[in-house]
Amino acid sequence: MKKSYNVTTVKTISGKVDESESAGHDLNNVSYDDAVEYTGNGPYSYLLLAACSMISHAVSLDLFGFGVIVAASACDLRLTMAQKGLLSSIPFAGIIFAFPWGYYADTAGRRRALVLSTAVGFLFAALSSLANQWYTMVACKFIGCSFSTASFSITMTMLGECTGRLQRGRYLQIMNSINLASEAVSFLLALYILPLHITFTIPGLGITYHSWRLLTLVMALPMGAGALLMLYLHESPKFLASVGDEVEAMRVLRSMYERNGGVKGEYPVKSILITSPSSKDSKESFCSSMADQTLPLFKPPLLIRTAQLFYLLLIICSTNNVFVMWFPSIVNSFFVSLNNSTQSGLDMSFCHRVMENPAHAHFEETTVCTDTISHHTIYCGIAYGVFFLLLNLAISTVSKHRRIVMVSTLVVSAVSCVLVDLVREPVSNMIFFVLLQSTSILLGIAGSYFVDMFPTKHRALATSLGMMIGRVGSFAGVNLVGATIARYCNTIFYSWSVFVASGILVTLYLPSDNKVNSLGLNKS
Repeated sequence: MKKSYNVTTVKTISGKVDESESAGHDLNNVSYDDAVEYTGNGPYSYLLLAACSMISHAVSLDLFGFGVIVAASACDLRLTMAQKGLLSSIPFAGIIFAFPWGYYADTAGRRRALVLSTAVGFLFAALSSLANQWYTMVACKFIGCSFSTASFSITMTMLGECTGRLQRGRYLQIMNSINLASEAVSFLLALYILPLHITFTIPGLGITYHSWRLLTLVMALPMGAGALLMLYLHESPKFLASVGDEVEAMRVLRSMYERNGGVKGEYPVKSILITSPSSKDSKESFCSSMADQTLPLFKPPLLIRTAQLFYLLLIICSTNNVFVMWFPSIVNSFFVSLNNSTQSGLDMSFCHRVMENPAHAHFEETTVCTDTISHHTIYCGIAYGVFFLLLNLAISTVSKHRRIVMVSTLVVSAVSCVLVDLVREPVSNMIFFVLLQSTSILLGIAGSYFVDMFPTKHRALATSLGMMIGRVGSFAGVNLVGATIARYCNTIFYSWSVFVASGILVTLYLPSDNKVNSLGLNKS
């Protein structure tokens, strides 16, 4: 099978048809990274960072903040435990559209893809606040997340391509930190909005508007704000150059320079270099190109590494995502039971407390619903978000010891899965329930293994496929917990411990950090 992009041509991209350049300080044939560096760092860069960070944060709110909405709306929508599970898992179903959105962003443009995905995502997130039945909310959430979840990876591409080398790493780190704060923000919003006494009927929709509906709308607003901010930004000049729009690419670079504080007409770069595939390679069919990209991942020498990393991503993503989505409902049931129980805390296990206040019980027509969830649940959620934000920052200082960090974290998670129900003390129960979700800090480390162990031409696809498997596992896991937790709560935690422990064995067979580059797999 012939290889893609085996011949390259270097093309000069010039923004002017007529090359009347003043000699002296005009720069020709500059690399793209240098051209972006010359645009400087100023108001345009800050607006780009704000827009991408806002969208990234909004996507996380849309995905993980939805667990708070499910817990708060349970009575109003008469949700059974199985229905809660389906609702909580629906945001992960949007990942099936990752490939079409990636293709759209690569052919129609990053900015256009971001505006479309965030605008439609916001619209359906807002509409879900008016859902009169649980299945209406399922439909709104599925459609909305099919659009919004595409935005996260595209923001990373957009920000990376439009930021100079000196600021790129810092900007991406800032965006990631703002994204990690979404858990704390969702619970903080719940703290102030859910206690509001809002009750008015909307006759045409047959619903009574309560505070959980307002919370749903407020949590959708950042996505709408991100879409509006994106309208004030240019398309990525790297994308424009790659599709042959030479004049527009240079116009955007000049505009970025001027909006960052540069003097109009004095942007020094007059032409840039871009490496593109030869015409022969570009005529290769889409199916042949996809086969060239995909098949090597599932053949030696990459097959073993593909299986290892895909399995680890399945454990990392599903362990965190499943219990994050169930966190508000499970913790709320735990604290309601703890407050109402006359028994000593040592007499009841974690599972006993969670199921003593069963959310799957039959709702009578006379039931008076309130939208509030326990303040203890909200405080736990805020502490949860802050704890993992700080833990991520701490782990970044020792991230060079990747295999040790992965093994240690998986051990903590596996042991916590057992102790969460084995130990009969409320505070310890909460600590272990949070610690079993600590696999979230391993996502970046797993990503770094993809960079080191896969050739450049297969790296992005391998990472995307691995994340897709992780999200599929999350979708299945959330529904599995919803369907079985009422009868097999402790079995779920003990079985999950075995699942996580298997990841320890797989990690031990990864190459050590000082040998990973000697495999020769990371070469282009």
